[in-house]
Amino acid sequence: MTTNIITTNKLCKTFSTGGVQQHVLRNLDLQIQKDDFTVIMGASGSGKSTLLYALSGMDSPTLGEITFNEEMISKKSSDELAVFRRRNCGFVFQQIYLCDNMSLMDNVMASGLLVSKSRKGVASKAEELFDQVGLSTQDWRKFPAQLSGGEAQRGAVVRALINSPSILFADEPTGALNSAMGLAVLDLLTEAHQRGQSVVMVTHDITSALRGSRILYLKDGVICGECVLGTYEGADDKRKETLRAFLAEMGW
Repeated sequence: MTTNIITTNKLCKTFSTGGVQQHVLRNLDLQIQKDDFTVIMGASGSGKSTLLYALSGMDSPTLGEITFNEEMISKKSSDELAVFRRRNCGFVFQQIYLCDNMSLMDNVMASGLLVSKSRKGVASKAEELFDQVGLSTQDWRKFPAQLSGGEAQRGAVVRALINSPSILFADEPTGALNSAMGLAVLDLLTEAHQRGQSVVMVTHDITSALRGSRILYLKDGVICGECVLGTYEGADDKRKETLRAFLAEMGW
């Protein structure tokens, strides 16, 4: 039996620019299942990132409802949403957003101590996660400017996972990385999902999208198609052909 971690009802997001209303999300109904790896695709301007920010509580919808584990979050205040995100969500962005004047470990510790009062416990978990992503003691003692892009993004994944989030949101997480480093980050997200982590990722990249178990295609603020790929066990020809055929049908 599947369980929805996120459900939306008639979700709308409208921006006003120069007196002109732009409807970015339009009466969107959506269910995100627990332990799933959901990928959101679509052309530029389709509303992908806007949807991710709404689902994660980083932004509030104009109309409609968002339920997270049976808790209504769409009506929460800014302060309440900040607490909700801290306790339930992890984030990995294209821009890594590490604090330049703090070591990689201190960046992770700062996030962990927002939720836990045990410095020793947070440090122990951070070291375990750093080991899982292939970053040594020497690496996590460095400042962000001393790290490669791939090392910094792996550190950002550790920061996203330090509080054991119910769900991990990723917005174009490989967009600023070369192919090898991008694949390394995708491997981390895939491994996290295989350990039971729920993941929602926005991407325009087919290689990244292949990691998803479910692909949603967004067009003009509406979900106009869905492709179920199942759990990732490698980018075999059948999986690639299924995704490419789906994207062609969507007008990609």
